[in-house]
Parts: sequence; structure tokens; C-alpha cells
Amino acid sequence: METCSHKHSQLQQLTYKNTAFYAVVFTVAFGIVEAIFGLWSGSLALLSDAGHMGADALALLLAAFASWIGRRPTTSKHTYGFGRTEAIASWLSSMLLLVVVIGISIEAIERFRTPHTVASKPVIIVAIIGLVINIITAWILNKGEKNLNTRAALFHVFSDLLGSIAVLISGTIIYFTNWTLIDPILSIFICVLIVIGTINLLRESLLILMEGTPTNIDCNKVELAIKSVSGIQTIHDLHIWTLTSGMPLLTAHVVIEDICLLQKIIDDLRTVIQKEFGITHTTIQVETMNQTSPCIDCNNL
Repeated sequence: METCSHKHSQLQQLTYKNTAFYAVVFTVAFGIVEAIFGLWSGSLALLSDAGHMGADALALLLAAFASWIGRRPTTSKHTYGFGRTEAIASWLSSMLLLVVVIGISIEAIERFRTPHTVASKPVIIVAIIGLVINIITAWILNKGEKNLNTRAALFHVFSDLLGSIAVLISGTIIYFTNWTLIDPILSIFICVLIVIGTINLLRESLLILMEGTPTNIDCNKVELAIKSVSGIQTIHDLHIWTLTSGMPLLTAHVVIEDICLLQKIIDDLRTVIQKEFGITHTTIQVETMNQTSPCIDCNNL
């Protein structure tokens, strides 16, 4: 008989697969529409957003694939499972977005040198449709699970939303003033906004891949908290890293005064580390002050 938690996990997987599928369909379909009207109208902002949407569709597919891989059970060769796939997918999608930004920027610079005529009416119409599509896609994704990978996918969608706003502003200004330079100007502006957010995602995914200490945890504070536990003399070889978003891990060697207090010290350590820092997966190696005493491993505290 299936447990409630297992049924809930299956429901989450089904929900995320459905939301990711619909998000990809909306993104691909509208990207094609933007590309067609961008070529017809001569709007760089529209063409740029079409390329952006294509990159986002791939990013969403990566997110769905990473979510599927990350839920696979552990094996003898992958004892921690495949949760880190989400960090890899987030890094790849962020790099892809930077490549798109470079392409847009190069074309925008060329438009400054040689301004192009832009048909403003179709640009405005497509931009309004884009706003609606991106709002729906963001709402769909927001209903799914929350992790680094879905945050990266959501960022892609929100950057698309900004792109649609820029396209709308561009088309409106060109319609009323015929000032076509606003097209590349707003394209560059959106590129800057995208780069700022992408760098943050890259930094966070690289921190996980390089096994860095989570940004919300201070190693010095953890060390002080461990030393404050009664019966502990000193601590060394403290390591804290993140397996996947929301799953920090800790390992450390602690020297205790009295081996007879071992169980109490372990319980106190577990309580302090979990309560103050939210770390539930710890591996503590306990050593006594007597150097001839054997080391006792206390795994998965």
C-alpha cells in the first residue's frame, strides 16, 4: 500500500511535468510568432525577444529534464542521488542566456550605425500578446516545485516579460515619434537587466557545483555553536556544502572530554546544528582527549 508521502511525491512530479510542458509549449509557440513578425516589421527588439524565447524554451526543457533526473533513486555509484543535476541545468541555461545577450548586443550596436525602418503597429500588437503569454507562463511555473532550477526557469520567463514590455514601449514610441533608435536602445537596456540576474544565478549554481558554503550559513558561527556544546573541547576539519538547493551537508571532527558522555554530546550537537542552521544531514567524527582512544564515527546524525 502506498504511503501518503509517496503519493504526494508522485503528485508533485506529475504537476511539475505538466506545468513544464505547458510552459514550453507557450514559449515555443510565441517565439515563432515573434520571429515571423520581427522579420516582417524589421524590429530588432521583437527579433531579439524571439531569440530570447527560444533560449528560454531550451532552459525550460533543461529544467524539466533536471527535475526528472534529480528524482531518480540513489544507486551504489551515486549514493547521494542526482539532485545536483538542477545546479548543472541552471548553469547551462544561464550560460545560454548570456550567449543570446551577446548576439542581441552586437546587432543593437549595428542598428545604431545603420538605423532600420520599423513597422510599429504589428510590434505593439505582438508585444501585448507577449505580455499575456509571459504572465500565464510565469503563473504556471510558480505553481510547480520551488528550487534553484525552477527559479532559473522563472527568471527566464520574467526576463521575457521585461522583453515584452520593452518591445511595447519601443513600438509605441516609434508609432508616435518615428524615432527608430529607441529599438536598439531598449534592446541594450533589457540585455543589461538580464545579465545582472543571470550572473546571480550563475554564482549560485557554481557555488553548489564547487561545493562552497551556502550563502546563508557562516562557518565561523557554526564552529562557535559546536564549541558551545557542553563536553566539546575543540573542533577541526569542519566542512559545509550544498548537495542541491535546500539540502546543506556538514562534516566535522570534534574532540570531547569524556567518552561516557558521547551519546548526550551527539544529541546536543544534532539539536544545535539543526535548530540554529537548518542542517539535518551531518557526519560527526568524535575523538577523545586521550590520543590512544579509538575514533568513533557517528554518521548521518
